[in-house]
Amino acid sequence: MSTLAPETRRTPPDGVDWELFGQCYWDRRPVRLHARPPFGLEAVHPLNVASCAPFRAGTRFWVMPDVRFLVGDGWLRAPGTLLPDTTDPSLDAYLDRLDSDSGRQGYLLTVRQPLLLDHALWSAVRDTISGLWRQVGWPNLPVVAEVLTGDRFTQHVGATEAPTHAALTWVLRGRMDVRLWDERGGPPPPDIADPDRAVPGVRTLSAGAGELLYWPGDQRHVDTYRNRCVALRLRIPVDRTLPFTALRDLLADLVHAGQGNDETVPYFPFGPGTGVDDEDGVLPRLTGLGGDLRTVVDGEHLRRTLRIRWAALRSAAGLEPIPVPREGVTVTRSTRFRRTGEIVRMPDGPAHEVWAVEGNVFTLPQAAGDRVYAALGDGEETGADDVCRALAAGDDDRNTATVLALLDKLYRLRGIDLAEEATR
Repeated sequence: MSTLAPETRRTPPDGVDWELFGQCYWDRRPVRLHARPPFGLEAVHPLNVASCAPFRAGTRFWVMPDVRFLVGDGWLRAPGTLLPDTTDPSLDAYLDRLDSDSGRQGYLLTVRQPLLLDHALWSAVRDTISGLWRQVGWPNLPVVAEVLTGDRFTQHVGATEAPTHAALTWVLRGRMDVRLWDERGGPPPPDIADPDRAVPGVRTLSAGAGELLYWPGDQRHVDTYRNRCVALRLRIPVDRTLPFTALRDLLADLVHAGQGNDETVPYFPFGPGTGVDDEDGVLPRLTGLGGDLRTVVDGEHLRRTLRIRWAALRSAAGLEPIPVPREGVTVTRSTRFRRTGEIVRMPDGPAHEVWAVEGNVFTLPQAAGDRVYAALGDGEETGADDVCRALAAGDDDRNTATVLALLDKLYRLRGIDLAEEATR
């Protein structure tokens, strides 16, 4: 059985035809497409430098962005000067230095979730991937974004771990060879990384700059990086068990909070009066824990938390963590602006609603929310005074201050941009 030939399809020069993609490829089969990436190669080096700065002294855990550097056949826990730095004037200069410092061993620099450091890049990826979500549905868990820089290196992690994520990989530079096989096909053969060797049941996709690779979430894979490859990868959670794991963790957090966030280790007492059925024994304590869990599951707090969580994730198009808000401005009744960001609205009880803007969430009274949303317009220029009048703020200083504070919040969250501002 020969290696399956990769399928290539031409797409419009401005990007992917997501409607056709959803119909033909999504959750069906791997494909290589010609597609413009969300951002260019010139953006990668500054982003990598900013992401790597805290890691030059050693590995950091539970922080984002996360940086991993592999060279030769190992993961360096403290890569130090092998990471890009502000002294490297360009990506090529950094890679030249890396070749010299590492003795031309193969390497792979993986920067996970770097987009939170640069709103322009985050927004570009969000706008690009939103086209897919409108065809196949919006993710209910965060998407993992990675910037990959490698050469003469083969990465086997996708072969050893059970697949849980689909992948979209834009190649910005160099070449990437990916060997794919179905999860049910068992372990890979020893020579799986050789893209020129035909292996039964294994598919090879090779992509260069300006091409996009996709494979569904049931595929194991081995990646080989060549010619100073640089790529942007989005790992999209598709395994059906992942939402239940996230819900389990949320329930544990809510139960823990209901118990006062007690950080002591929960050993059961031992000694007289602590038998299984005694008042201070194991069974009553377990029953009490079950009661706490039942209270959380039946309560409104869980449902509200899930609503807010969904609104935030939907407005971020799954790209979390999100960039920090920008600095505010002085908004007066004469301020002119345009609504430039999508506002996701969701009911929040009988009288309020959730507003989510680029992953940020706040609440408004529902009646006021309807009037404000209508007054904001749909991209045409409007004014703060128009919003005040829509809410019948009139000359009421307190209501006017509330409206102006709301507009400042929307500006900081990038839901509106200023058109002009005159002095009254």
